[in-house]
Amino acid sequence: MMDIAAASMSLASLKLGMEASTSITKKAMETAETNAAALVEMLEAVDQMTVPSDNLIDVRA
Repeated sequence: MMDIAAASMSLASLKLGMEASTSITKKAMETAETNAAALVEMLEAVDQMTVPSDNLIDVRA
């Protein structure tokens, strides 16, 4: 049977691993959010640059 010190170290290691995983996931989500915002900004800029024409097909409808 595990002694108290070994159990404590095992739990501390597990807690550290969970905290690291949570931190990495949070950073990945922040990066994805930043990338999505930049993509929306670029699409809006392209949409503003497009000259209205009767020859265009509205693919968003």
